[in-house]
Amino acid sequence: MTVVAVDLGRSGARVAVGDRRFPTTTGAGLGDPGGATGVAAVLRGAVGTPPAPPWTLAVGVPGALTRPAAAVELAEALTAGWDGHDPDAVAVTSDVVAWHAGAFGAHGAGVVLAVGTGAVALGVDDAGTVRRVDGHGLLLGDAGGGATIGQQGLRAALRALEGSGPATTLAGPARDVLAARPGTPAELAAFAPAVLEAADAGDAVAGRIVDAAVADLVATARAAAAGPADDVAPLASGAGSDAWPAPGVALVGGLAGPLADRVRAAGLPLHEPRGDALDGLVALAADATTAHEPAVTRRRERDPGTGPAADTDRLPTEGVRPGSEQLDALPTHDLVARLVDGQSAAPGAVAATTAHLAHAADLLGAAFRRGGRLVYTGAGTSGRLAMQDAAELPPTFGLDPSRAIALLAGGRDAADAAVEGAEDDDAAGRADVEDALVGPDDVVVGVAASGRTPYVLGALTAARALGATTVAVVNTAGSPIAALADVAIELVTGPEVLAGSTRLAAGTAQKIALNTLTTAAMVRSGATYGPWMVGVRVTNAKLRRRAERIVRDAAGVDEDAARAALRAAGDDVAAAVVSLLAGVDSAAARERLTTAGSVRGAVGR
Repeated sequence: MTVVAVDLGRSGARVAVGDRRFPTTTGAGLGDPGGATGVAAVLRGAVGTPPAPPWTLAVGVPGALTRPAAAVELAEALTAGWDGHDPDAVAVTSDVVAWHAGAFGAHGAGVVLAVGTGAVALGVDDAGTVRRVDGHGLLLGDAGGGATIGQQGLRAALRALEGSGPATTLAGPARDVLAARPGTPAELAAFAPAVLEAADAGDAVAGRIVDAAVADLVATARAAAAGPADDVAPLASGAGSDAWPAPGVALVGGLAGPLADRVRAAGLPLHEPRGDALDGLVALAADATTAHEPAVTRRRERDPGTGPAADTDRLPTEGVRPGSEQLDALPTHDLVARLVDGQSAAPGAVAATTAHLAHAADLLGAAFRRGGRLVYTGAGTSGRLAMQDAAELPPTFGLDPSRAIALLAGGRDAADAAVEGAEDDDAAGRADVEDALVGPDDVVVGVAASGRTPYVLGALTAARALGATTVAVVNTAGSPIAALADVAIELVTGPEVLAGSTRLAAGTAQKIALNTLTTAAMVRSGATYGPWMVGVRVTNAKLRRRAERIVRDAAGVDEDAARAALRAAGDDVAAAVVSLLAGVDSAAARERLTTAGSVRGAVGR
């Protein structure tokens, strides 16, 4: 099996076909205007004539981590169209993932700091935890990368030429560049070598630009090594190389050579890479058991059909449930019976995921206890079911409404009317999660029957980058969304009676799973006592009667005593129960609840 590896950058590419390696001058990234289609065209041009079958294609491309839906589209596009010599398998990942696997080996630990047109660090610790820092593009990130250095150099040169800034030798080489009005990151990065050369020659302006870039790169690498924010401080305080976990930092990319001495002088313990990105791609093509696997999108040419539409065709929910071929010809009684029977697979599908549901419930319960939030994200039926579940938690358990929210593709308007195309917008999913200020204390649950909805993919990608715990609730096995999640709940309900209508069995299974997940999490967080909802809010006559009954039964008292305790507690059911069981007044009951976190803890039984 010949492996063809392509390390694609925005300024060019390097290709390995077996033992033969060669560069190309055309580059691209998934964030470019052409998207996956444009990248696929560049890749085909870079590879040229493919080798004789069998062969495997492994690609490292900028943007694969931040745009997982585009990575899926690219992988699917590359499975065919090779003039009858299609690859047996395709693996698409990020360029920085490829570099890490090459620099430290497929299962190695360390930090790779990739500096070319952009800048990104990827750290893997001994436990296999992966941390990515930056790589957000020139507008928001890529601090210290070539595009940033070039942009700052050109800006300084322009100010010098106009007399609004200090003199700099950059003004000379910048004249022709400025005349061409560079605008893309690659065009800006092309000026970075001139800035580095001027800095080495003693130009003060260029020196300040390079020093600032190096400081940004050091901060990026430190964050990738340290992980959570509360662990960053010791490394960020200027600690030397002894503060770093072995084996240190591999500096790679087009600017690695010119920057190495400056980065080393700034305190980064540089590790000599074992191999390069092409070596990493070859290793990842053959090994699906590395810590990087969630960031690798794989496709096989011999799977039936290719492309996004064919991928949808292969979803189990798109099939026809046996016995439904004459659905519209059935008498109404038989039709209803068929529809009811068609949803009977839902409870069994949920039961099969009990272990994963329990794990997710423990994580969510812990998040609630520490003040974190449940953040649902979904589209269509899945999103509306999630929104309904989130809305029911405050009145049922007394949870602050701000701690259970749902992000729906298309916004709140999509709750009662379809918003066309909203589910295909992965950028909107990322933006919604970022706008919600998701953080490490939160649990983000992506709900998508297909397991591949771009909006949810974008949302979970952003959530992972922000340090949140992620959970997937899907109705297919081995999906891209499940691969992104810390816990995957795969509710495989099979074909629908009405083919493709996931509001039936798939939706029923999702409803059961979401109810189970959040109820179990609220129980774990202390919001119940035995079978009673001691956090219920008294907002109407029905709920007042329910509250009185809960206090009566939980405390084992009569109706009058229950009403009196509830009244004294200001309709706080939990406080009323504790006051009766512990024999204390409502104020003391509240203090006990605050300390213990639950009725059972407050009464000691």
